[in-house]
Amino acid sequence: MSVRVDVPAPRRDLLIWGIAVVVGAAAGVSLLLVDVEYVVGVVGALIAACVFLFNPFAGSITFIAFYYLRPVDFFPQLAMLRIPLFIASVTSTGLFVKLLLTRQKLIDGWYVKWFIAWWVVMFLSVPSSLWRSQSLSGAQDFAKSVAMVWMIYMTIRSEKQIALAVRMLAWMALWLAGSGIYNYMTGNVEISGEIRRAGAEGGMLGDPNDLASYILMLFPLCYYLFFHDPKRWLRPIYGLAMLIILVAVVYTGSRGGFIGLVVLFFLLWLFSKRKVLGLCIGLAVFGAIWFAAPAEYRERIRSITNYEQDESAMNRVEYRKAAVRMFKRNPFTGIGFKNFADFARDFGAPGSQTTHNMYYLVLAELGGFGLFVFLNIWLRSLKSAWEIARSHMWLLHALGMGAFIGLLDLMVTGYFLSISYYPYQYILMALVAAAQAHLLPRREAVV
Repeated sequence: MSVRVDVPAPRRDLLIWGIAVVVGAAAGVSLLLVDVEYVVGVVGALIAACVFLFNPFAGSITFIAFYYLRPVDFFPQLAMLRIPLFIASVTSTGLFVKLLLTRQKLIDGWYVKWFIAWWVVMFLSVPSSLWRSQSLSGAQDFAKSVAMVWMIYMTIRSEKQIALAVRMLAWMALWLAGSGIYNYMTGNVEISGEIRRAGAEGGMLGDPNDLASYILMLFPLCYYLFFHDPKRWLRPIYGLAMLIILVAVVYTGSRGGFIGLVVLFFLLWLFSKRKVLGLCIGLAVFGAIWFAAPAEYRERIRSITNYEQDESAMNRVEYRKAAVRMFKRNPFTGIGFKNFADFARDFGAPGSQTTHNMYYLVLAELGGFGLFVFLNIWLRSLKSAWEIARSHMWLLHALGMGAFIGLLDLMVTGYFLSISYYPYQYILMALVAAAQAHLLPRREAVV
């Protein structure tokens, strides 16, 4: 039986006031000696550190919001501050101390354990890596994602916390899609395939294909929240998010995104209760998207039917062949984490790029061990999502169905993208695992 150890309220209040007085005095003195922006930044960091230490849930939510809002794209100066590392470090420290004081397990749940196992495989690839320092550095940097998964699973437990996190993902979908459209309208685009393509202003989602895949991943979540969220005043936000996502996918000019869109409509129709009505609405929406899209976009999509004549498509085939050669060189741990692009030419690839395929990328860099753990994480997450989707509780059903269809769709678009190590899908998976472990048993007990 666990024993909860808390700081008595008077002492806690005294501690908070003491911190406030010290910070205020230090800020006042610093303003006389240092530029204002530095003082504001330090004070803000101290306040955030105190909040995250005493409330790890706030740190987890802030971490998720930071990844989706991506303020670094708009303020590149923030990159040098390494804010995700700061949030992860402080929040993890506060969570670690809290778990020790309350005598809870430090590592719990299948998802956290398998994610850590995948991280271990990354380190196992270092000894046989073609570039050991690159692999070691990449594995160390991946610690942020491991901390993210651990924080989300261990801190987001109650119905209110899960509801806030799930709703926030829908809001983030609106933000990502809206930022892509904004970039397109302001001329901040990528020119490829003879068309203008919207991205997300550099960074991890600067590639139009990546942007299309992730906003499509969140579309089903918005869809099910639109119909099931009891807060009706939020439904216009979900509806707007879905509309903006459809427009943004067209503006990305992504052929993989188009395939993902077709698969998404099919999956939503397949799991709908009103098949005839769903088919009519789906065809109407798809037709409106197709005929309203620019002529250049329709021409680019038609090129899918004769991909043998497309240089980009054939190059991707050669990259996949190179990945197979890398796997054959070391079937167990691959050529080393984060090594594919640097050695692609040595294995017959036409350039020094990545695979444009999340499965082949893991196979090449982490070998059979890595691919086994990677696929296990995906398949068990789908199973967990389907399990909570069968619940009659609106939150579990919306999260379960939204994640199940969204992740399935991402598995399709992931065949054309190198998104194996991106954090976005693992945030959604962590929420599913947390809901399955912490909320579903309580709901079943009530029923």
